[in-house]
Amino acid sequence: MSSRRGSPACGIGGGIILALALAACGSPVLAATPAAHGLPSTVALYSIQDLSGPAATPGLDDERGDQLAVADINREKFLGSARLTISFGNSATDPTTAAAVASTVAAARYPIVIGPPASSSAVAVAPIMAKADQPTVFTQAGSDGVLVSPYIYRMTTLQASLYPLTMKWLGAQRVKTVAVIQDSDIPTEVRLTDELKADGPRYGFKVVDVESVLATQSNIASAMSSVLAAHTEALALNVVTTQNATAATLAQQGSFKGPIIAEESAANAELAAAGSAANGIVWASDWIAGSPGQMSATFTKEYEATYHAVPTNWAAESYDAVWFAARGLKQADSTSPAKVQAALTSVGSAGFTGALGNITVVNGQETSKPLLISWNDGSQSVMANQNP
Repeated sequence: MSSRRGSPACGIGGGIILALALAACGSPVLAATPAAHGLPSTVALYSIQDLSGPAATPGLDDERGDQLAVADINREKFLGSARLTISFGNSATDPTTAAAVASTVAAARYPIVIGPPASSSAVAVAPIMAKADQPTVFTQAGSDGVLVSPYIYRMTTLQASLYPLTMKWLGAQRVKTVAVIQDSDIPTEVRLTDELKADGPRYGFKVVDVESVLATQSNIASAMSSVLAAHTEALALNVVTTQNATAATLAQQGSFKGPIIAEESAANAELAAAGSAANGIVWASDWIAGSPGQMSATFTKEYEATYHAVPTNWAAESYDAVWFAARGLKQADSTSPAKVQAALTSVGSAGFTGALGNITVVNGQETSKPLLISWNDGSQSVMANQNP
């Protein structure tokens, strides 16, 4: 993963509390009296992001994607004479801080709010926004308890929708048995393991061993020893971020030669630390740099020129989320919450093209075409796509 730099919009630090979060980024103020007809000359959005804490990596990349989208929207004069602005607040990957920031932001009456990526932050923010009938667009935040209102949208294809593509690939390798290492404290990882166990027979394999670790656990050698002792033909890594590289290294040290699948958190160079041990690991994602499509190529080029780094799927998702917001504002021609909500729902149902390709949003949930990704020799690339 690329090295992290301070946010250009807001300096952050570890152990941040709400007072510091608001002071650093500027306390939300009353955005404007909602306009029933026509957009004001300045349309102010607010983005609540996990800019510190465990989810700082996607949070900071979300911020970059947000900013790039705003710049492009204004340069293209997509909203006519109206100019889009965006401010940021730090939810710090902390539910209490997230809820406090959300309460202040909801009272400020922004036409659209962008929500934080960590599920722990998002489930604290979502009920507050729902109570205020505040149009809110999240990325990531894949757990239950986020889409709790018709005014709330999630612009990330769920892992559970991506995983069948990985399972189909694994079945094509003609393996019969699979062992899993999972983060038992991350609901999404447990859900993926359950999906693997339930649907594996459809693809010709069964799960014969599941070993659980915690997301904060750096030493997972015992769990790997247990799954290797099961002598399975394939491994599934339902773990987060750096644990993927650790697991790959341990598997190589244990002389494992079979296929290994992961989930989306293996992306964005998280496997780099494993060196050649990670070669051939496969997972499904909604986007990586190099994904097909003109908007994907344009976004990647602009991001690299602006930030001198390779964009992540988090940045691409947030870029599309702000464009989704702008499309809703343009169609509504209003900042009235009810009109904006109706327009966002209409835009999502009709579908549009973003960095992630062809996107639809139904019942608040985005769907895009999954991509099969593999890691080889220090980089990730799109494999021949296979529909689940």
